[in-house]
Parts: sequence; C-alpha cells; structure tokens
Amino acid sequence: MPVPVAAAKGALSSHLDGLRRTGQWLADQSGILAAVSGGPDSLALALVAAEVCAEASVRFEAVVVDHGLRDRSAAEADQVVAALTGRGIPARRFTVSGPAPMTGRQAWAREKRLQILCDQARQTGSAVLFGHHRDDQAETVMMRLSRGSGLAGLSAMAPYSLYQGVVFGRPFLGLSKGDLISVCQAYEADFVTDPSNADPVFERVRTRQWLQHPGQKMARQQMMRLSAVSSRLAARVRGECERWCAAHALFTYRLRAELQADAFSQLHDEARKHILRYCLGVVGGQPYPVSEEALDNLLDRLDTGQKSTTGGCLVQMTQTHLRLIAEFGRPPEPELKAEAGRLYCFDRRWLVYAPQGGVIRRLGAQGWTALDREHPVYEALKTWPARLGMMLPYLDGLDGQHYHPHFTSYRHVCSAAGRATADQKGLHETEFVLCSLPEDGALTLAKTATHDR
Repeated sequence: MPVPVAAAKGALSSHLDGLRRTGQWLADQSGILAAVSGGPDSLALALVAAEVCAEASVRFEAVVVDHGLRDRSAAEADQVVAALTGRGIPARRFTVSGPAPMTGRQAWAREKRLQILCDQARQTGSAVLFGHHRDDQAETVMMRLSRGSGLAGLSAMAPYSLYQGVVFGRPFLGLSKGDLISVCQAYEADFVTDPSNADPVFERVRTRQWLQHPGQKMARQQMMRLSAVSSRLAARVRGECERWCAAHALFTYRLRAELQADAFSQLHDEARKHILRYCLGVVGGQPYPVSEEALDNLLDRLDTGQKSTTGGCLVQMTQTHLRLIAEFGRPPEPELKAEAGRLYCFDRRWLVYAPQGGVIRRLGAQGWTALDREHPVYEALKTWPARLGMMLPYLDGLDGQHYHPHFTSYRHVCSAAGRATADQKGLHETEFVLCSLPEDGALTLAKTATHDR
C-alpha cells in the first residue's frame, strides 16, 4: 500500500474512534457523509472513507453539492457522482436553490452547502466529514490573525465540532495537500480543478500564495503551532466558563440565562467578558460570536445599570441577577417550510420534528396567549414571561392544525424521525417534538483506558 494511502487510512480509522468518543455519534446507529466537491482533498476523503467505513461496517455516502456559481458546475457535479458510483461508492448530488448574491458569493455558496449537508446528516443520523488538511489550517489561522481574532478564532478548524446539532469531522488536518493529491494518484482517480482556487481576488487564494512561497516554511509551521496552542487555551477557557455557569447561572433552554450578580461582580474584567461571550453564544442564537469591542461596551453599560441589546439578547443587571433574554422581534422573523417526517434546525436554537408538512414559526404574542398552559404538557410554562414564550416554535400544518411544541430529549426527537431502534419508531408520530440544540463549537473526546490518561 502506498505510504500516503496508508497514512490517510490510519488517520481516518483513528478519526472514527474519536467520533465515538465525542459521545455524539454511535457507530451502530449512525453513518458517515463525506462532503465532496471533486477536488483532490475531498475526492481522497471519499476514496479512503468508503474503504475504511466498509471495513468498520459503518454506513457511508458521498454528498456532492452543486452551488451553481459556474456554467459547468452542474456537469462537473454529475461527473463526480458518476465517477464515485462507478467505483461502487454511494453518492448523491444536491443543488443549491435560489439566485446567488452579487457580492459575497463564495460565503453564500459555503453556507448553502453546509445547510444541505446538515439537513442530510440530520435525516440519516450521520456525521459529516470534510477533506480539510494541514495547509488549509495554516491559511485559516493566517487570515484570522490578520483580522485580530481571539483564542477561539485562532484555534481555526477543530478535528471534531458541532454545527447546528450535526457532528463535523476533519480527519486529514495532519496531512498536507500534497499527501491527498498522492492518494488520488494512487487510486488513479481524476480530480476537478476549480479555477477560483487560483484567483487572487479572493483573500484565501492570496494567503495561500504567500504561505506557499519557499521562504515562508517557518511561517506555515508557526501558524500550525499557534492554532494548537490557541485550541488548548480556548478549550480551557470554555471549560472554566461552563464550570462557573454550572455553579452560578441558570439557563432556560436557549432563551434565558440568569447569573448571580454578586458572583459575577467579583470576577475580573477578562473573566467577565469570557462568561458573557459564552452566555451570549448560548442564548443569542447568532451565527458569529460578539466582538471584543461589543463586549467592552456591554460591560460599560452594565456597570452603569443600563439595559443593553447585544448579540441577539436583551441584557440587564439587577441587584440580584444579570439576565440575558433572547431578543424577540428582530427582523427577519425566522420561518421554515417543513416536510412531514423530517428533522429541522429552527431559529438556531431548536431541533424539531415535523409530523406534518407546513411552516414552522415562532408563537409570537398571539400564539403565546392562545396556548393552553393548563394542559399538563405546558404546566412548567406557567411562570414563563411572555417574552420567552413568544420565542417557542409551532408548526402551522398543511392539514389546517396548529401543532404546539412537546419538549423532549435529543434522542427522542431523533426517534420520532425513525432513526433509533425499531421499538422506538413512531414514538411521536403525531407530535411536534423539539429539544434545545447544543451550542456550536469544538467537541472534546472522552478519556478511555487506552487514550489520553
């Protein structure tokens, strides 16, 4: 076996073991999706993952997304699918819907691709693997360093992470692009070359060209070391925030956080900013963390007793508590068309199962007023302020019914979609069930007798 292929297979096998240790992926119930564009990185991933998953009896499929940004993108996507299926590798093509914007087209295409991958992963209970490698990591750190990113940003891409409730994996961060090209050559597999990857109009291309200069070998190594150190420090900071919040904060789903004012006031400014950033991330439902400047401004206003709106939250300090409440009414209000029997991420806060086709919306003031809080299911909501209740989702079914939420666990939401054991299937066939999504971010691995003692 060629050395690059052996290294890639070893990395993938080790990664599957790591996925199990995240506690978010069960090999006997879950599968693997590989995000494939047809370039050498993702093609090498599909070729290697198909073999390793077959050997491990893990369900595998390659997903090809046509973003439609180039005239030949659809034909290229079809060619990639045909090449994979011709080798006996399961593969499907999906197409991004909607017109591309005039600006930020690459970011738009990336987000659309992620949404398609996440949707397929939710329906099949799969983790999504990407072919990112060591050179990608160095580029990402360099770009974020130039923007003044903090610890979390400089950590760059984590080998295991959660995004909207879906596990993402990057098994090849220890390999180079050259290694993955060699893997494709060993399999005699032709890969697609995207001309935009050489267009210096894009920041990543300019960064890549600078780092690939022979005189920048030391810079590449320094970027990787900076990423590793930042990742360890960020994990430690996050752990400290979680421990502090477990002792001094109370969360109501991802809608409200109440922090003990005395304990918060005793922290130094940097610790207070870390706690606020963490809580805003949990409650705010925003795609990106708040900036350092926004945190400084928020602390200044809290010190003077002013109410503030930051990161999708209403924030206020009282004599006893610091309260962060999810902001209702910020346009556009989330609205999601749903098909019957599918899982969805709604409002970046909820994993929901739709028993009927229809539209998922927030309850709003009228829906919250109409909700029967005398019903045993909603008894716990009697003490909720309207501001929280209005944020709850409901399903406006095509059958003319309004389906109100039934709170349950993550595993029960998944079983409602028929993804668990046979005796659990159909457990909530007619119920609109939901649970809180865990917040996005890097995943840690559980220690075992043979790992990380």
